Parts: sequence; C-alpha cells; structure tokens
Amino acid sequence: MCAAALAGTAGMVSDANATVVTFSTPISVPNNFDGIYLNFLTGASGTSGGSVAGWDFNPYNSGVSLSFFWNGTPANSNSGVGSTTTGPYSDLAAGATISAASTFAAVTATAATAAFQTVGTHTLGFRFFNEGTGAINYGYATLTAGGTTGFPLTITGWSFENSGAAITIPAIPEPATTAMFAVGALALGAVNLRRIRRSRKLAA
Repeated sequence: MCAAALAGTAGMVSDANATVVTFSTPISVPNNFDGIYLNFLTGASGTSGGSVAGWDFNPYNSGVSLSFFWNGTPANSNSGVGSTTTGPYSDLAAGATISAASTFAAVTATAATAAFQTVGTHTLGFRFFNEGTGAINYGYATLTAGGTTGFPLTITGWSFENSGAAITIPAIPEPATTAMFAVGALALGAVNLRRIRRSRKLAA
C-alpha cells in the first residue's frame, strides 16, 4: 500500500482557551498489520513509523482484530487510558478527565481493545510526549468502528491540552435534544413571523 497516498496532516482548530488543541479531519486506519502511525501534536499520519516523525500512536490489525501500538520513546510517555496498566483500554464517557492521575496502558494484545471492537464511536484517553515543549500532554481521541473486529476504523478526531494540564471530555447533546432545540427555534421563528405580519396588517 502506498504510504504517500495515506500520509497527511489533519486540520487543526484551537478553542478559545488557546491551550486545548483539536484536530477534526478524519483519518482512515488501513485494515492491515501496518495500520496508521499518528503524531498527536502535528497531525501527521502515514503507514510506517519512518514516514511520520515523532509518531505517538499506531492502531492496526494484528491479524485477528484491532490492536494499539505506542511509541516507546521516551519511556512511559505514550499510552492509552486503561482499567489497569496492562489493560484493557477504557472507552471513556463524556465528563471523564484524563490527567497524570489516570491509569495508562501500552499493551498490544487484541483483548485489550475489546471495548473498541464494537460498531459505533468510542473515546480513547491518551497521554503523549509533546516534542515541542518536552512535556507530557493529555488528550482523547474518537474512533469510529464499523465492524466487530474494530474495522473498518476511522479516527474521527482528537483533542489535547498542550500545557500538560488535565483535560475533560465535554458532553455532546443527544441527537434528540439537538433536534428538539431546532424544532423549538423554528416554531419560535414562525410565531414571530406571524406577529410581524399581523402588526403590519393592523397598521395598514
């Protein structure tokens, strides 16, 4: 598979705090032993470690199902949030905080990614070495799986706190709630429009 075809840099969008950095360009993970190598700081990705300077995270198919591989340099830096230091990795919910107090694992066993091998969107907390500041940063990534092996797999985006402080996964409104707000706004707009028309008729 051509690494150049898959390598790229995701778009970066910073929030108003200027300390939380968010990448929102989806990255497809090849369903093979190479998978994708990703640098959380720069957004660079490719199908080999040599093609991505300072890569941090490598999701791949071990031959059975999804596995996670982490850059071991420097030691005890790049890893994902897990229930224990040997896994399994945790699929985090909104409101969860990732920090130095979290438990991190760097295991490659497919059993450790069981929570990410179901159809749907999952959230992986992580820490990584920020080569720009020399500090450990904390963040979370969203991974969307389309099958029971974890593949097809897309990294839909990730965020991290670039000062080394903790980061909390924000709540996302439920689709039904969002739809309710939209319907409410439309209804309010319609009421206001009727009032305007009525006022114009009375004034005529």
